[in-house]
Amino acid sequence: MNMMLIESGRDIVVIDAGLQFPGPGTPGVERVVPNMEYVESNRDRIRGVLITHGHLDHIGAVPHLMELVDAPIYASRLSADLVSSVLQKHGGRKVGLKVVEPGRSYGFGSLSAEWYAMCHSIPDSCAIYVSTRHGGIFHTGDFKLDDEPRLGAATDYGALSRVAERGVRLLLSDSTNAMVPGRSGSDRVAADSIYSAISGARGRVVVASFSTQLARLQMVADAAYASGRKLAVLGRGMRDTCELGRRAGYLDFPKGLEIPARDIDGYPDDEVVIMTTGTQGETEAGLVRMSKGEHRDVRLVADDTVIMSSRTIPGNEQAVNDVVNDLSRVGVNLITARDRSVHVSGHAARDELKTLLNLIRPEYFTPIHGEYRMLRAHCELALDMGIPLENVNLVTDGQVLEMDGDGVRVSGSVASGNVLIHGEGEWDELGSVVRERRRLARDGVVLVSYGFDSGGIVGAPQLRTSGFVDSSDVGILMSDASEELLESVDLRIRESVALSETEKLARACLERFFYQRTRRRPLIMVTQIDLRDGQTFD
Repeated sequence: MNMMLIESGRDIVVIDAGLQFPGPGTPGVERVVPNMEYVESNRDRIRGVLITHGHLDHIGAVPHLMELVDAPIYASRLSADLVSSVLQKHGGRKVGLKVVEPGRSYGFGSLSAEWYAMCHSIPDSCAIYVSTRHGGIFHTGDFKLDDEPRLGAATDYGALSRVAERGVRLLLSDSTNAMVPGRSGSDRVAADSIYSAISGARGRVVVASFSTQLARLQMVADAAYASGRKLAVLGRGMRDTCELGRRAGYLDFPKGLEIPARDIDGYPDDEVVIMTTGTQGETEAGLVRMSKGEHRDVRLVADDTVIMSSRTIPGNEQAVNDVVNDLSRVGVNLITARDRSVHVSGHAARDELKTLLNLIRPEYFTPIHGEYRMLRAHCELALDMGIPLENVNLVTDGQVLEMDGDGVRVSGSVASGNVLIHGEGEWDELGSVVRERRRLARDGVVLVSYGFDSGGIVGAPQLRTSGFVDSSDVGILMSDASEELLESVDLRIRESVALSETEKLARACLERFFYQRTRRRPLIMVTQIDLRDGQTFD
């Protein structure tokens, strides 16, 4: 999840606005976006939204951002198409979307910006050079140094040298693989490995990757064609990406190669390749449903080969392990990046990061895009490359980096963090909704209701439970809990203050009782029914 603001005087530009997908600790949440309080409070100062590339961790939160600001979006051709697609899916209002030309300068008040083509795992990826009155800031975006990419332009070392000649006061550089030695590897390596795996398979081949991996789609299409197989692309997201890739001129499938999912069974197994998503264990993704035998069009068998062409994103390990176990139960021939080079990273490893530092020669350095340990490793690498310690700043979410004539330093913080999205609901990651969902998922819920009239509680409290104890244990446990509650709670309810206090007493009593009996702490919800108007309680 990526989002950065650069501001000078009254002018602000936003670089990227990404999302991340929820993990096990956020049950029911559909997506996670950045806290945009600072953007909202400064909405009149936003001059433009600058996009580095079209992956969802950089553009997925654009619809949420554009609900808050009225500023044009600037992006390369393919990135603009992907942003437009994301906006359409969310049904947001129409916004200004401008396609940039690499090397051309665009003005944003006291700031200006230029885009420079960079290699990544999606074409049209760019770095952005932002000119300020205190010097140039070079934001690399996501990048690698690849001389033979399958799609898009090779690394333009000449352009990077020209950036250095202009002068880079501050370098903000991708840190994802700062702990990985050597180089990330060329797309050509992955293309050769995918062809070898497909051509050597006996039955059907299922290749799973990210839906936005255009280069991987072309690799699989080429390998399928060279192996005499047909290709079925499954999943709306991946089919949409195919269409965008064709329109942008990046995807070129041989004529007659593609078949619809409904026709898969009409071909011999050794003449079919299936492309789908699900390498991160996403619940509704094609590979996940296939692994559980729940896919409408594909039922896996032991002769099938499944290629998982991606790395596991940190935090998704358990979900991915579950998919691998389910595939193993089916008995398919499973190939992952650990077995063969069917995936190469789109992010620069240590030797590439050193090369970039040598090319750019920044005065100041700050690592971006990575977990804390990766940012720290990148800082150490910059120090090894000769950047002075006082010129290296490691910042975390929300911290403000200030650049002026005297230097670059951390100078405060703004509101930051995660906002969790479910349907039309938006919640802070530390809010009560998420805390209660976690508790529900862990220990279940007990619903308590009791009636009262002017004389106090009427009858025994009624208790119901879900997800707390086995149904065979409910009767005795809830009966004992009801008796405990009657003995502990004040029976004289006379006024609203007393009612509120009774709820607290009831909750405290039951929390103590259930923990003593079960060593668990279910979520307890108390309902009071006013019987003074003639209602009955039974």
